[in-house]
Amino acid sequence: MNIFKRIASIFSGAGDDRLLHIYALNTRCKEPVTGTVDLYNELSQTDEGEYPLYVRKVLHTTGANRCFAQTEVELWFDTNKQLKHYDVQGGRWLEAEAYEVELARFLAPPEE
Repeated sequence: MNIFKRIASIFSGAGDDRLLHIYALNTRCKEPVTGTVDLYNELSQTDEGEYPLYVRKVLHTTGANRCFAQTEVELWFDTNKQLKHYDVQGGRWLEAEAYEVELARFLAPPEE
């Protein structure tokens, strides 16, 4: 790694613990969607409920097959920024492995 990349990595602060990747399947378009949450900058404090940190993300489909839709994901975290609860509107939650399976299905050519 050259010196400039090392310096950039120090100042960017983008490590494995900073980003949380989220995955969902949009129910209208049957399209898997993904997004990321920056755990250092995007979380908001909340006075309501059991968990003190919250973020809301809206994930958009690509428009493939002329289908445009969005999936809203709400996430609640504890004080250690560990995901404790989620709610998905317009879709359903996917784990990383299930996302890969759904993405392969979505990108596969239609059967004749």
